[in-house]
Amino acid sequence: MSKSGLCATAIEGEIHLYGWNDQGGFWHGPTEIAPVLNGAGSILRKLRNASGTFHGKLRGNVRGIPGVAFQTTVYDLTDAGLAMVNLDGVPIGVVAVIPAQRRDHLRSEFAFGFVSFLSFLGAMASPDSELAMYDYVENVLRTDTSSALIFTVERSQLDPDTSIVTSAFFENLSKAMLQWLCMKHEKPEADDDDDVSEVWPATAVCVPAA
Repeated sequence: MSKSGLCATAIEGEIHLYGWNDQGGFWHGPTEIAPVLNGAGSILRKLRNASGTFHGKLRGNVRGIPGVAFQTTVYDLTDAGLAMVNLDGVPIGVVAVIPAQRRDHLRSEFAFGFVSFLSFLGAMASPDSELAMYDYVENVLRTDTSSALIFTVERSQLDPDTSIVTSAFFENLSKAMLQWLCMKHEKPEADDDDDVSEVWPATAVCVPAA
């Protein structure tokens, strides 16, 4: 790995980000992400000490705007990485990262599991949007076959400054997750039973009160 970039296997092919517009009810992308860590370095320093799960506060910063501390839980799901981001105890976004080197091991039901997880959170996917979200993710997985993939879902009910910081944080978190998973792929930890999870962590999430 270079000082500023992702390790070699993390950047085989391109890195494509797809984002869900919660207010408009549509996906946008792909946005090509540059394979450099930049602002993701501080996040990676915290993730790299975790085995299969990280839980703690990570800070998002954009010049000229007050920083935000996000309560973040990140999982290594064997074939992908999944992060849930909370602010003041309420889920405000989800990030899923599929490294290029794990595409061959991606479970066939990934799109269904991802959308079901969003629905479980209660604030990320409405019953009216679930089918559209599923169809889009399934189509991307079928057609964008060589890239590292990032899917982000951000809650729309945020003030403008927080929304800007959140979007920048999601991109940096995605890069850090790609690097973290890449490092684990290249140097698997022996005798670590908690290193991966085969199931979506629905029982570990915090559902906002009605």
